[in-house]
Amino acid sequence: MSRLTVNDWLLAESFRRLEERVGRQPDEAALAIARDRGGDLPGRLRTRAAALAQAPAVRADIRRLRRALGWLAIGLAVVGIVAGAIAARATIADRQVDILLATAALLLVPSQMLVVWCVVMLLGERRGGSGSLAGGVAFGTLRWLGPRLLSSPHAADVMTAFAGTAATRWGRWRLSAISHGFWLAYAVGAFATLFVFFSVVQYELTWGTTLLSDRSVISLVEWLAWWPEWLGFMSGADEAWIAAGREGTGDASARAQWARFLLAMIAAWAIVPRAVLTVVSLIVSAVAGRRMDLDTTHPGYLRLAADLSPARTGSETLGRPLPDVAERPRRRRRSNAVGILAVAIELERDEADLAGLVPGIEVIDLGSADDRAGRNAALETAQRLSRPAAAVLGVCSMLRTPDAGTERFLAQLAEAAGAPLWLVLDEGGRLEARGGDVGSRRRDWQALAERAGGQAVFIDRDAPEAGELARLHGGLSEEEGGA
Repeated sequence: MSRLTVNDWLLAESFRRLEERVGRQPDEAALAIARDRGGDLPGRLRTRAAALAQAPAVRADIRRLRRALGWLAIGLAVVGIVAGAIAARATIADRQVDILLATAALLLVPSQMLVVWCVVMLLGERRGGSGSLAGGVAFGTLRWLGPRLLSSPHAADVMTAFAGTAATRWGRWRLSAISHGFWLAYAVGAFATLFVFFSVVQYELTWGTTLLSDRSVISLVEWLAWWPEWLGFMSGADEAWIAAGREGTGDASARAQWARFLLAMIAAWAIVPRAVLTVVSLIVSAVAGRRMDLDTTHPGYLRLAADLSPARTGSETLGRPLPDVAERPRRRRRSNAVGILAVAIELERDEADLAGLVPGIEVIDLGSADDRAGRNAALETAQRLSRPAAAVLGVCSMLRTPDAGTERFLAQLAEAAGAPLWLVLDEGGRLEARGGDVGSRRRDWQALAERAGGQAVFIDRDAPEAGELARLHGGLSEEEGGA
């Protein structure tokens, strides 16, 4: 599968969101370029997006957004330094400093946020898209901001596509780098502030406890000190030295050692981990940014698959040939199924738009499959689904005599999609008007549906029968609702 850069991914996603919202852009030349260059479907989608007339303006907006992300990281780092300095100054507002309280005040929140980051990153590897109200509000806000921050006619879609990177590996690690950079700056600001004040002002650093035993506090300090000791930031914290720091019993000459202890805590537990994670996040995001994957199961991409499919020779086949059997078992919807695919086969009507085929149920229109290229494209699209489809609709014309090739194609398409098959027989009224034997043709198509492992409904879209339409609607509502 083709790997895209971040900019290529954003370009393709921007046009996908635009076209799912307002319809296809003029793209005959772009389609021809994409087909000529070949490659797999993601590669052809990238080439088509880059060849569209609006691509230069969208690319300019993408560059602006990436620069804005860089400035955001710098701004947050400055805020982090200031916040760390303020927090450090607050902990030493008095000349008498409680060591444990100061350590907790400066390290507790950054440590908690580090744990939260670990949990979010672990869950993020398995998390899909969110349809929550918060997600809808966020995307709506970004769509509103887009035209006000960017200059292209498609600024709102560019902005929402950019927000969509948060669900990608590149986006998660780039945001992680910004987050770690903020907390690194916070720790550096706190460390620098303490260092300056400890250098020019005399403080008494002690520890005390009301509820805990002295033994518990000594054990806690020993545990906290092992990491700074291992890094070489401080000398060994033996029990006698820790006990000597007890409030009311401490030696004033030990104040410098306790000051170094507090600085070592910040360096070891805040600066070092965040610095390492910032570098790691930048490296991982840089690698991921050169290997982005397009989710070609989005309806906007599925509708382009047939038009982007290069012509194949008669000797080429796609998918696994099914054995010739008298009747295949009827397929059932799988538990993780999603989406209903629809494909038109040899319809006479000029416009084969299938989007409104079943009122109240959204289908993904794969276009026409009247020739080898169209059928191969439909099969390729079904095979690329990350999850099985909830159903496959084959919309066929009653004007055509059912044949073995159509039967094999429909069975292969349902098998590739891992979904139940429904045959929708259209144009029955035209057959009747031309004096054809409607009853016999119905029986032939019904037999084909059973052999292919599917069900047939007879819906003339010029004058649909209420009973057949209700049967299809009920069947698909059950499939879609269980997905």
